[in-house]
Amino acid sequence: AGFDSAGFLKQAKRSFLDLQAANDTGELGAIREFTTDAMFETLKQDIESRGPSSGQRTDVVTLNADLLEVVSEGGAHWASVRFSGMIREDEAGAAQPFEEVWNLQKPADGSAGWMLAGIQQVS
Repeated sequence: AGFDSAGFLKQAKRSFLDLQAANDTGELGAIREFTTDAMFETLKQDIESRGPSSGQRTDVVTLNADLLEVVSEGGAHWASVRFSGMIREDEAGAAQPFEEVWNLQKPADGSAGWMLAGIQQVS
């Protein structure tokens, strides 16, 4: 009750785009701002394994966001957002459909904002 779903999804889409851009360029400081400690380590390892000059660029052609659930548990609020749309990872290639669920976490005491805690690839 009282949860601003529309505002939350608007910010979630902005965070998706910002995090994708930071991941493409390997900006660990920017990634750190959006993620839990465990998720940061996972993304950091991915970036380090592909190398600093990978030239990765992801063009988000369309982006949809659907709030699947919001729950409070263990001193934290959890939200699951399904992102879907079309992305292009190769400038010469066609955009491809994608779907993934982001699990976001926020301390119930309000001491921090929403942080990405996990990503599930759906397709």
